[in-house]
This record gives sequence, structure tokens and C-alpha cells, in this order.
Amino acid sequence: MISLVRKSTKYLIIETYDLAAMEDYLITSLKAFKDNIYTVSAKTNEDYTVIYITDDINKPSVISEESPVYMLPQDLDHILCRIVNEKNNHLIKSLKLAPRLLIFRYFGNISKIIYSILKDYEGEIRDLKETFFNLDLPSSVITFTDKPLINNLGLDDLCEKCIVIGHPTKGLYRNLKVNALRYLNEGLENKNWYEVEIRIYDIYNAYHLHYRRLMHVLENLELGLVLGESWSKDYAVLLMSVGVYSIRFFTLYEPKHIKKILLGLEISSDNTRICDYDVYHGRKKISWIDFAQNRKEVRTDVAKRCREELFKMLSPSSIEYMKNIEKEIMKSRE
Repeated sequence: MISLVRKSTKYLIIETYDLAAMEDYLITSLKAFKDNIYTVSAKTNEDYTVIYITDDINKPSVISEESPVYMLPQDLDHILCRIVNEKNNHLIKSLKLAPRLLIFRYFGNISKIIYSILKDYEGEIRDLKETFFNLDLPSSVITFTDKPLINNLGLDDLCEKCIVIGHPTKGLYRNLKVNALRYLNEGLENKNWYEVEIRIYDIYNAYHLHYRRLMHVLENLELGLVLGESWSKDYAVLLMSVGVYSIRFFTLYEPKHIKKILLGLEISSDNTRICDYDVYHGRKKISWIDFAQNRKEVRTDVAKRCREELFKMLSPSSIEYMKNIEKEIMKSRE
């Protein structure tokens, strides 16, 4: 539900006999996107490969913001297989892997997280951009962001500080994942996790569809951790029970922030109210009225505004996914 560590894109340095021919092959045959590394980094995630080509791999591969690189939405092994199978390996003189960044998502005091990691590993704090542009760096690099790791992250999304550690990246990545919560909690200082309960209500009983929408948002915005789920009953009207699906949720966000997001899920594209998502912190129910801008606004008005804000946080593919589920919800009412 909340990812704390992931790898950056893969970086490959290709020494070629013919720079022009190599570039033409990458762009024409492999459909690579060419731009500077600053722009490319903002368009990639761990599923991408970025290639830098040179005519002399022994020269320092310290590039600038304007140095051209080539981005492909494919794994490194897939790219190399294509080069060999398409009989273009004659263009390649030698290959070298550039360091792959490890990205740690933080909350709170980043300095405390950095020093907590440095207690476990010998390393040094460096400027991110100076480190990022050095493709010859032999060490592992840990970078930090306060953005959800499911997103593509450019240099502007990362903290100015990074840690350089002389430890194999594979083992470091595994250990970081194991100890991620410990490091994260070091930085929280007096901030605590919030335990909230999310209750789903729908008189048409399309709970499985509302659950899918809810989980999609919780996962894609990386809002926290699900601790448990259960069915129960609520008595909204005297002697009339209503089914309720409850989710216990741990989050570092204020419960009101969670409620505001879920209000945006209570209506469909045509402003039809399709369910209720009640949020409780302790025994207190957070009211939609807290988000009304004036006394004339009704719940649907507030939900419409919250939906617009929510959709700005989601990717186009997530928005399409949500709208498709909403169509299923409306069909279930027919």
C-alpha cells in the first residue's frame, strides 16, 4: 500500500564504433526517445532503460544537463537481445553499467533518516546532481523523495542530498527494504501513525466495485497500510440494518486528508452519489461538513470539488480505470 524503497531506471553506457549509426538504430529501430538526462529522468521509472553512447568508454562519463541520452520503455536484457538478434552488435565496441539509484520515500526529518542509515553503512553525504551526472561512479547511491514511488520521478522530485555507499546495490536494496520502516520512523520525531477506519455503505450492494475503487486510490497514492477488513452492520434507521464493509488503515496523513480524498469517490462523473465512505479516527467520525465552503453547499457539491482535486493526483490510466468501474456500478443499479 505504501512503498518506501524502489530502484531508479537502469543506465547503460555503450561504446560504439559509429556514433551516428548507433543513434540512428536506437531511434529508428528501437524507437528510443532522445533528450537530455534531466528531461528523460522525469519520464522514467524502474521499468525503463536509459542509454548513453560514447566513442571512448575510457573517457570520464561525467555528463552535463545537455548531454543527449536515449530512453526506452524496456528492460536492459530485452534491448541487448534485440541488438544481437537484429545483427547490430557490430556497432558495439564495449558496454558498461552506470550506477542505479535507490530511491527512499521519507516523511518528516530527512536528516535523521540519513544519519540512521549511515549508522548501519559507511558512506558519505553528497550533492545529488553532482553525483547523478557521474555515470562512472562505482558506489551505490541512495536518494530521497517525499513523493509516492509509484510515480515517475525527475531530479526536481528528489532531495538535494544523497548518500554514496561503497556496498553492492543489490544487497543494499534488499537490506533497505527490510529496515525501511525503522529508518522512516527515525525521521518522524513526534509525528505518529494514524489509525483510521474506513466504512463503505451502498444500499445497492455493489461493495466489490466500491472496494476496487478505494483500493486503487489507496495504492496509487500510496496513502498507508491496510491492517484488516471485516463485515458488520449499522442501523441507519430504527430496526433497519445496513451492511457495512470496514477497513482498518494506518497512515501518516491527517485523517481529514483521507476523508477529503474519499469524498471524491462518493460520486460518479455525472455527479450521481453512488456510495458513502465514512472515515473514523478513534470514535470520532469526520464529517463532510468540515470541507464545505459555505452553508449552501450540500454533500454532492463538496464531493464534486474533492473529485476534481483527486483526479489531479491520479494518472490518466487511473482515471480511466476509475470511470470504467463507475460504469459497472451504474449498470448494477439497473
